Amino acid sequence: IKENYNTFLIDIYSAGSLKEMTLLVAKEVFSKSGVLGIREKLLNGLKSIKPTIEYNELTASFSLGTGLSEIKYPDKTLEEIISLLDSLKKPTVVAIDEFQTIRNFKEKNVEAYLRTFMQKCRNISFIYTGSISHSMNNMFKSPDEPFYNSAVMMTIGVIDRSIYNEFAVTMFKKYGKDIEPELVDECYDYFNGVTWYIQLMMNEAFAQTMPGEVLKKSEFESIYDAVIAQQSFSYEEQFAHFSEKQKSLLTAIANEDPDGVRITSEDFISKYGLGSTSSVQTAGNALKKNNVITDNGTKRQINDLIFRDWLRKNC
Repeated sequence: IKENYNTFLIDIYSAGSLKEMTLLVAKEVFSKSGVLGIREKLLNGLKSIKPTIEYNELTASFSLGTGLSEIKYPDKTLEEIISLLDSLKKPTVVAIDEFQTIRNFKEKNVEAYLRTFMQKCRNISFIYTGSISHSMNNMFKSPDEPFYNSAVMMTIGVIDRSIYNEFAVTMFKKYGKDIEPELVDECYDYFNGVTWYIQLMMNEAFAQTMPGEVLKKSEFESIYDAVIAQQSFSYEEQFAHFSEKQKSLLTAIANEDPDGVRITSEDFISKYGLGSTSSVQTAGNALKKNNVITDNGTKRQINDLIFRDWLRKNC
């Protein structure tokens, strides 16, 4: 592929805003600009920022030294970079990993903004990947979403548990730390092998472990509590926008079987005092439309597993 295409891979998992995503894109493109022979064109084309060049004597390589504070207009900077890639003679492939992350950006209407200028590209093929399948499906299969039917969907199965285990243990040892393989397995099983959740857990586990220490399986709960706390502000904002009926329904679902519950069953409605069947159905349909809950056969369950557990702890 690399012989016939310019290729770029941007993992936006860590991005919390369009500004941060733009910096990740800029760093990836600039890191390959020398090899691709586009460095001068890149520097001349970026009118909205003034990048600095840093030279690493150990690796004899250049890198982009732009700080976040220097990107004042991330939308303009991103468009400049993409437009430059689109103007190259050789076609370009841009793969954006954990693409569903854009839905949590601070800015509003990011999906519509990205879709508007990406669809104008004639010499770039975009690959969007994400580990939160329900969110990705909603983005590309819901008629109400900007990216509706803009890409061919391909489902990739979960990574094997043994591969996660080996990778996590190896990374800990690389930095003089250790983690019980059983803890990695528990994270994998609890989150059904979904990369996004496992990565959150492993990042927190790594941060909690000092060099020379061994993180044990028994510490799973404390790690998970820390992860939930990190997401708490976002969940509080999200929860505040629901109607009272939707809040009651979500809290009830969260406290039932993780595999889902029949929300219109008499026993369920009576147990949580949810009112009439029709009002529960209306609330449920609204939450489903907004991709908060999803169908699991005849049952409904909360999409975000961490949000579900946050509800259990706080509501």
